[in-house]
Amino acid sequence: MIEFEYLEQPPKKFTFEQPKLKLWCEKQCKGKVLNLFAGKTRLNVDETRVDLSDEFNPHYCMDAFDFVLMAKEKGWKYDTVILDPPYSLRKSMEKYKGKTCSNFVKIKDELPNILSSDGRVITFGYTSVCMGKVRRFEKVAICLVCHSGSHHDTVCVVEQKYKD
Repeated sequence: MIEFEYLEQPPKKFTFEQPKLKLWCEKQCKGKVLNLFAGKTRLNVDETRVDLSDEFNPHYCMDAFDFVLMAKEKGWKYDTVILDPPYSLRKSMEKYKGKTCSNFVKIKDELPNILSSDGRVITFGYTSVCMGKVRRFEKVAICLVCHSGSHHDTVCVVEQKYKD
């Protein structure tokens, strides 16, 4: 059965500036956490932070897809990967001062290679279509965040990798 939670949280520029959502995410994390598109707020987990911008001092200032390929080459494994990219091309251009971030589908295709055997992916966006069965993942938790007014809801999905 999929765990479901509903939160009401005023919107903020960075996802984890929303305290209820930050806490929900931290509770979903297990073990060694890779936070791609890390942004401003540090999580209270064992976090490796990757971001295209060095503005918030990530551990790795580089494109998310390039980091995933590097981690694969080095044999690095993570128990949880957080995917919180800009939700649209416009948001990507705003957040990264005219740069766009990696092809999200390519990143998702490579993630199983850097996840532990029972790893999980937490995805934030406007849809519940995330890693999916085609990549051998099953949904274990969903959180719907209502921001009120004219803001889109945020859909947060936790997916567990099928055991090999």
